[in-house]
Amino acid sequence: MNKKQWISSILAAAVLSSPIIMPTKGSAAASFIDIDGSYAKKAIVELFDQGIVTGVGESKFYPTSNITRQDFAIILAKTLKLDVSNPPALPTFLDVPTSNYAYSYVEAAVKAGLIKGTGSNLFGTGQNLSRQDMVVMFVRALGVNPTGKAGTLQFADSSQIADYSKDFIAAAVEYGLITGYNNFFNPDTKVDRQAVALVASKFLKFKENGNTEQPASTPTAQPSKEPVTVPTPVVGGSSSSQSEHSSNSDTNAPVVESTKFEAIDNYNGTQDQLRGLAGAIGEQGAEVQAYLWTDANENGEVDADELGTAIALGTSEADGSVSAANIGDLNAGTYTFVITAKDSSNNESAKKAAHAVTVTLSKNDVPDTTAPVVDATKFEAIDNYNGTQDQLRGLAGAIGEQGAAVQAYLWTDANENNEVDAGELGTAIALGTSAADGSVSAANIGDLNAGTYTFVITAKDSSNNESAKKAAHAVTVTLSKNDVPDTTAPVVDAAKFEAIDNYNGTQDQLRGLAGAIGEQGAAVQAYLWTDANENGEVDADELGTAIALGTSAADGSVSAANIGDLTAGTYTFVITAKDSSNNESAKDAAHVVTIELVNGVLTTPTVTSSIYGFDGGGGSKTKQLITGSTQSRIRFDFFSGESFTNAEIQVTMEGITFTTNDYYTISGWTHPTSDQISNNGHTLTFTGSNIGVSDIAFELHNKVMPAPGTYLIKFKADADGPGTARSYSEERVITLIILPPA
Repeated sequence: MNKKQWISSILAAAVLSSPIIMPTKGSAAASFIDIDGSYAKKAIVELFDQGIVTGVGESKFYPTSNITRQDFAIILAKTLKLDVSNPPALPTFLDVPTSNYAYSYVEAAVKAGLIKGTGSNLFGTGQNLSRQDMVVMFVRALGVNPTGKAGTLQFADSSQIADYSKDFIAAAVEYGLITGYNNFFNPDTKVDRQAVALVASKFLKFKENGNTEQPASTPTAQPSKEPVTVPTPVVGGSSSSQSEHSSNSDTNAPVVESTKFEAIDNYNGTQDQLRGLAGAIGEQGAEVQAYLWTDANENGEVDADELGTAIALGTSEADGSVSAANIGDLNAGTYTFVITAKDSSNNESAKKAAHAVTVTLSKNDVPDTTAPVVDATKFEAIDNYNGTQDQLRGLAGAIGEQGAAVQAYLWTDANENNEVDAGELGTAIALGTSAADGSVSAANIGDLNAGTYTFVITAKDSSNNESAKKAAHAVTVTLSKNDVPDTTAPVVDAAKFEAIDNYNGTQDQLRGLAGAIGEQGAAVQAYLWTDANENGEVDADELGTAIALGTSAADGSVSAANIGDLTAGTYTFVITAKDSSNNESAKDAAHVVTIELVNGVLTTPTVTSSIYGFDGGGGSKTKQLITGSTQSRIRFDFFSGESFTNAEIQVTMEGITFTTNDYYTISGWTHPTSDQISNNGHTLTFTGSNIGVSDIAFELHNKVMPAPGTYLIKFKADADGPGTARSYSEERVITLIILPPA
């Protein structure tokens, strides 16, 4: 590997801290949709065009994402192809034991002299890379000796820089790799991808020039207040590449692009700010100031007495950006500022309307600093069959805020300490955003194998407050992956449903006979249907409220269920069935049953008396006859305990049969008709008189006695008539004994 290839490799390692996907080759501006507001846009574009940096995902660079120390060590070791196959038996650092996933890589980088740790035998596992550590690694990569250079440091916070890094940082300033912010270096600030890209671009140019560039001039110290949290800017502007200005005979003032200045609208009690995006100032190192302008005479020109006191905004960066600077805790309203820039040759841009920027401040909202609440117990898996993505979804109340970006991380508790340690989480899986009720729609998590999986759930709100990645936010799901999902609704045979027409004051009922429903365990419902437009189709607004009929049995039958104490008339119901997979049969005319109700009044007995038998009501309940004999007349009687009307009577005999020559009587003797005889002649069914009676008699004529044995004659009555409640009396039995010849 030649020197330039080695440099490119180490830069790529420094910029990347997570698995990447190469965007479609082309310009970075076209590939990355999230770098327009980055102060390092020009550097990112340059490094991308040289193939040194890539993005994350299809079209983003994620300029503000941080880099962890152990992941940097892994990438560094892999990029430099360090030997990780034979790590030492004893660890160099207390916080990188041999069981740590990055152990062999960290040890290889230590052996190569690339990393030294954070002191006290600690590497800093889990920590994001700091600015001072980034600079140390870059200067080591330069191969220069920085010893003794710390004395040249002039940053306002030089005393806060760790001793081990001071020489390296001073060298980085000398070689033009860094300049700081408003004369502050901020050594402990966690470095993000855009910062690495900017320093990497300077690093590469220095190496390509063969270490022959003159050291950059020491930046002029500028007083600065502590940095404040930056809310969403009020006024925006697109970034552009900067202008270079290096002539010793410079007589041109820096170009000012005031449209690329924007306000940071902080809440009441906090200073508002102005900052310049990339390309705001045409030269690096220019002193930038803002003047509050009131156009008193409304002539659109900046007159001498219309400007307020100068507000120092700091110095411009290499890309022309200007860091945010305080402009006062202003009231809500609209303000206009004239921006000026003065270079090192004292060339200052004009105070004119073309250099003015107008900003509007609302001052309404106190910044949200609380992460959304996550209730992981309200997340559940959708276990799809093999070949189909499984899913996670959140029920109502799963997330405490609406609109939060929700993600899931597959968690393997490698050391079984029930804590989410660095390196134990998989790649973030986007689940979408939370709804108003806190629910999260189902999102794909992969076509997983059968087994148990644990996911840590996080939620990030619009203010970038993200819930913690901890065990309390974990949900464990078990997938079986065995069954192909049932997508077929149960078959409904509405013709096998019938009504039970109960009397007034009692609920009428619907029931399904065997085969009414094509699946066992389906939830069956009935909807009263009125075909209002008489088109023969079930329209959405024509159905009544669902009436639950229960669940279907193994034979497809459905037990009788109440449908209301309906008045006499004709009713039409649509029958539906829904199985355990939520497949429901259609609400259409093919699933319709029509019933007619009579609704009589129950005034008749439902239990018979014990007065019945052969040859009169009080006669014997048994009769003995000789086989083969012909009996001219056999009589038996039934007496009810109460009178009743229109009863349905049913008599069944064994051994002998009814014919139309026999007789029965309720209010007079009559022959049975052939349609009253069934069961191959063994059963006689007839309806009683509409006059209340209590006695029924039968006469069998000219019957030849069957073979010897015991034969039963059974009879019962439907006391309230056919078609209503069918309240049959208790079945009564008399016995005919046939004897062999003497």
